[in-house]
Amino acid sequence: MFDLKDKDENYFAVLLEELRVAGFKGVNITFPFKKKVIKHVDIISENSRNVGSANTLIFRKKITAHNTDYTGFLKTYNFHFGTNTPGTILVLGAGGVSRAVTFALAFLGVEKIFLIDKNKVKADSLCRDLNLLNINCVVTKLDQLEKHLSSFDGIINCTPIGHYDFPGCPLGNPMPNKKQWIFDVVYTPAKTNFIKKGEQVGAKIISGIDLFIFQAIDAFLYFTENKENNHNLINHVYKLRKHYFDNLYN
Repeated sequence: MFDLKDKDENYFAVLLEELRVAGFKGVNITFPFKKKVIKHVDIISENSRNVGSANTLIFRKKITAHNTDYTGFLKTYNFHFGTNTPGTILVLGAGGVSRAVTFALAFLGVEKIFLIDKNKVKADSLCRDLNLLNINCVVTKLDQLEKHLSSFDGIINCTPIGHYDFPGCPLGNPMPNKKQWIFDVVYTPAKTNFIKKGEQVGAKIISGIDLFIFQAIDAFLYFTENKENNHNLINHVYKLRKHYFDNLYN
């Protein structure tokens, strides 16, 4: 792990080059570097290009950027819902992981996306990009949420709020209901205040642990050049979920 919290911003590019020279085959990228990293690579995969961010870099003769948040969310959704298409979804946040999640929802055939972010420019930009794909997306405000909250089939937190470093609940005071499913990309802690709200009302809960696992499996396949047997990896999903839920979800 390379924690850049106390480093100069320029050190990020220096570190990438140091890792490549040192013989690393790849590296995972996390908040807040997922969008910034794009300008430091030679090849941008289709999923990273569509989403506009990357969380996995592969070092060969050239550096290739991938986004396994996108593929990891697809697998997370399919794990819980099979082939059922998303209905009307509220997405909190319009940053890098939100782009991955909303573009994945688009691929899954989402009916409508309501988007909230305190940065209206970011929210409008993401909404516009989704509209260009003929995805029905509208930007709304948190203070308008309470009266419409029950109309959403699912609520997804794509903000860092709820993380140990960003305490709180991205939903504010409103409560979800038991007919909805809620998903939090935050997994440290695994049981965020947002997740606890869902548990209180009996909503279906999808933990960020699942995205953590599925995106990591895809990154592992990139790191090993897809030499692993996909079927064997899927068999490990249940063991991995048990391990992480037993250790983190309490």
